[in-house]
Amino acid sequence: MVASTVGSRTAYRLYLGPHPGAAPCARIAMERPIRDWGLLNLLEDARLIVAELVANAARLGEIFEMRLKTDGAKLRIEVIDRSHEKPVMRDEYADDESEGGRGLLLVNAFADRWGFKIHEVGKTVWAELDK
Repeated sequence: MVASTVGSRTAYRLYLGPHPGAAPCARIAMERPIRDWGLLNLLEDARLIVAELVANAARLGEIFEMRLKTDGAKLRIEVIDRSHEKPVMRDEYADDESEGGRGLLLVNAFADRWGFKIHEVGKTVWAELDK
């Protein structure tokens, strides 16, 4: 797994590889900036959201980036990968044999806002938690 971090007072970046351990690594790494920013009340929801978004990106088979940002009033979680595939939230009433999309149901339930943006190379999937 590749992991590299860059941090500041309002932003944090972590580069991860396509490995089953990427989500646990990201959950552990995100705790320090969230604590430093005084956003402990968001930690549990942020852990869940990070785990889901990072696990989705890790399945794509390439190095990707997780970013955390704050303006003091909210926490923004971003995962940037090289895929142009739009994230699709699974219908909660779909049969259990459907593949994927279950994690986005959790993101939708815990985030105050979430979405995605397609770029020329790849996409960003993001979620925000209000303080």
